[in-house]
Amino acid sequence: MQDSMLTNLLLNSFFILSGLLIIAVFYDVKKKVPSRLFVILISSVTILLCVVFGSKLASGVYIDLRRIPFFLASLYFGPLVSFVLMAFIIFIRMILIGDELILLVALNYFSAFLILAKLSKGFYRAKKTHKLVYSAGLCLLMSVYNIIVGYLYGAELVMLEQIGIVLIPLAAMVFSIFIAEMLRKVMKARKLFIQQEKLQAVGQLAATISHEVSNPLTSSKGFLQLMRNEQDQNSQQRFLDLSLEGINQASHVIDEYLTFANTSPDKIEHIDVKELISELIHMMKPIAANHGVSLKYKLMPDIYIEGQTRKFKQCMMNIMKNSIESMPSGGVLLIEMTQADNLVISIADTGSGMTAEQVHRFGEPFYTTKDEGTGLGIMAASIIVNSMKGKIQVKSELDRGTTVFLEFGEVTVITDKKGIQP
Repeated sequence: MQDSMLTNLLLNSFFILSGLLIIAVFYDVKKKVPSRLFVILISSVTILLCVVFGSKLASGVYIDLRRIPFFLASLYFGPLVSFVLMAFIIFIRMILIGDELILLVALNYFSAFLILAKLSKGFYRAKKTHKLVYSAGLCLLMSVYNIIVGYLYGAELVMLEQIGIVLIPLAAMVFSIFIAEMLRKVMKARKLFIQQEKLQAVGQLAATISHEVSNPLTSSKGFLQLMRNEQDQNSQQRFLDLSLEGINQASHVIDEYLTFANTSPDKIEHIDVKELISELIHMMKPIAANHGVSLKYKLMPDIYIEGQTRKFKQCMMNIMKNSIESMPSGGVLLIEMTQADNLVISIADTGSGMTAEQVHRFGEPFYTTKDEGTGLGIMAASIIVNSMKGKIQVKSELDRGTTVFLEFGEVTVITDKKGIQP
């Protein structure tokens, strides 16, 4: 009998702990306090399981931990939750155990409800020691009430049973408050950590924008000042071209940052992949020639993906430019399209390659293997691919080159001249 009672009490404790964890996970995932309805639902299930797996002593007295979730929900979420759970406990007790002494049970829980309604007002902001004292005191009062009612109605409780009726719920209550407060502390620390990370990222972003934009603008300002005092038209034209180049560079940096502010395509378009890549190859030929890089490609016609043409072009250009710059001594850049179930676009270079750590950090903001750069071009490409429901993967070996794979599952093809069919 004692083994069975111990097993049931351990199960009760497990149910209570599970309920606390479910509420904590809900808060962590949703980033908001659970609704009263959700708390009532979880607490009701926990109470029901505690009653079902309760134990009946030889004296006829029932022992379980149904009061613990009742106390916890009432103290942390207020009188409305407390009243609903009180009614539920009385109903469950009457259905599963019987209506014997039901009025005294109802009086016991109603008295507890009145006290809990008073305590709950300042309980959330109280110190942990005060919370422990309040909850333990209330739990002790209910246990003493149960013992007194048992004696009045002829229950013959031995000393060990009296101690168990008092100490087991008391210990469970204290333990549950400790767990609840620990979870609150962890969630609070996690929220603070996320906020600090965001502030740090904003600081890095502001510093990088300031550096990347101010440098070309400062140069442009200097050239414009020189042009104002320059009489030679050829020199004026050269200074003007250099100024415009600086302004275009600053504009390009701003465009990269705007990618993070709007990752969802404004207008869904059918992108002709071969046509877009062919256009980009034509645009990149001068840059590739300056680096001694030859462009090769194997493209497939009549393949379409959904997205925004401008952003996908930016994505491909960022990756191709990054690949070309990884081959300062020349090399080969191969762009290839393959399709089985999904469309895969591979961009392979014969550059310096990356270490395993560099591959792992590929696409992180502010991380770059180049001497100059923000590291945001590749991150922008990753965000664009993800917004198009695609995947981006990297394979690389030092001194042997890097291959970037873009995989898209939602592909359409032209089946005839009448239009695009899925």
